[in-house]
Amino acid sequence: MNNVINLIKGKPLFIPRILLSNYKMLGITDEELIIITIIMNYGDKVVYDPEMFAKEINGNKRNIMMIIDNLCDKNILSLVIEKNNKKTYEYISLDLLYEKLGNIIIGQEEEKEIDNSIFSVFESELGRTLSPMEYEKIKEWITSGNSNEMISLALREAVMNGVNNLNYIDSILNNWRKKGYKNKSDILKEKENYRTKKEKAQIFDTDWLNE
Repeated sequence: MNNVINLIKGKPLFIPRILLSNYKMLGITDEELIIITIIMNYGDKVVYDPEMFAKEINGNKRNIMMIIDNLCDKNILSLVIEKNNKKTYEYISLDLLYEKLGNIIIGQEEEKEIDNSIFSVFESELGRTLSPMEYEKIKEWITSGNSNEMISLALREAVMNGVNNLNYIDSILNNWRKKGYKNKSDILKEKENYRTKKEKAQIFDTDWLNE
């Protein structure tokens, strides 16, 4: 990390915040980040010239080549060959990196869209703080298309049945999804139909002659 900081201090280089915050998650080392930063500051279409990059940081050309090869193996960078006026040029493409950073941004935006009130509902009903695994399970329900209303109803159903684990709630949601239930009215309608059928069954089972 010190090398990165020194590079920033030495020259007014531009490093996107999203890259600086997530390069470790992408499997990029500090040394690789320096090379990526240099390439980014040359523009979108950069000629593959390890010697030029080596001079930029007073580094070793062979080491630079190895770093770029590693980044290509990690699908962070790619090398593109183009012909121009009968001459062949090799360029470094950052498209793979930009695609990965774009996916990170989209993921963060989806995270923001989650209504965090559902977690408070669970903690209130269960009377305890949710574990990290439980948080992730609830997020999974939301991102799978379950509304907060349906998740809350499944939680209430589980509590009424004396069960307070998330696996049971998961089975309720899966059952409702198979039946095509979308909201509370669908569930109430099903319960009303079940109650009506049960009452009719009780009427037919009654032995009127002996009463």
